Amino acid sequence: MYVNAIPEVWSAKILQQFQQQAIFAALANKEYEGEAKVGNVVHVVGINPIVIKDYKAAGRTTAADNVTDTGIDLPIDNEKSFDFKVDDIDEAQAKPKLLNAFTKSAADGLVQDTDKTLAAILIAQGTAVTPAAPATDAATAWNVIRALKLQMAKALVPTSERVLVMNAEFATLLEDSDSKLMKADESGTTAGLRDASIGKILGFSTYESENLPVTDRPQCVAWHRSALVYASQIQKTEFMRAQDSFADRTRGLHVYGAKNLRPNAVFSYTAAVTP
Repeated sequence: MYVNAIPEVWSAKILQQFQQQAIFAALANKEYEGEAKVGNVVHVVGINPIVIKDYKAAGRTTAADNVTDTGIDLPIDNEKSFDFKVDDIDEAQAKPKLLNAFTKSAADGLVQDTDKTLAAILIAQGTAVTPAAPATDAATAWNVIRALKLQMAKALVPTSERVLVMNAEFATLLEDSDSKLMKADESGTTAGLRDASIGKILGFSTYESENLPVTDRPQCVAWHRSALVYASQIQKTEFMRAQDSFADRTRGLHVYGAKNLRPNAVFSYTAAVTP
């Protein structure tokens, strides 16, 4: 009796998992990037506003004020790694090489890990806003954004470089057919809703991300881009032969530090848990 054997064929294409687009890392202040080394503490210098005095009222005399450094220390205290191996047989049969595909996957994973950390920092180190009504539809969600804008204005946050990131639960409310967001003249773009960018809403450059801490109910965070500082470096990337099998091994170490330098320029909204 002959058995019809089903041959195993290795495809030249590789199926890769979907990844959330990195939003927070792309919007962070990275001017201290070059200082990121494991164990370092980057001191970000800060200043108090200089006092303006009435020279004439003081009898046309003046005295110098002492200035103080109100800076913040940014410790490079996050260390994340990846380590994997690809068997020679698998690598030989799958083209393009699995090693390259998995290396890219590892890099994407590091970005996702960082993005979630940055989002959590903004929520934890900013100010939670309680609007007049919770976000349950397009109108109340719009009013939440107005409340965030109001708090920013009161905190004297510059109108330029204000950003807003919301999760899918919040964005869905704004996407109602009668929402102001759907009008090109309101959203500030005629391109429609595409990629992670939603366009301009009440002066905010607006994005959608599922890397916010809460994903099962509406949440959003608004901040000035100078507030979130992020310094990172791929400390090491090593390619070697595995010791216990015929395989190529790849490992890497990513170190970074992140902090909210301006807590008074960060405001968030999180819907209450439904009882």
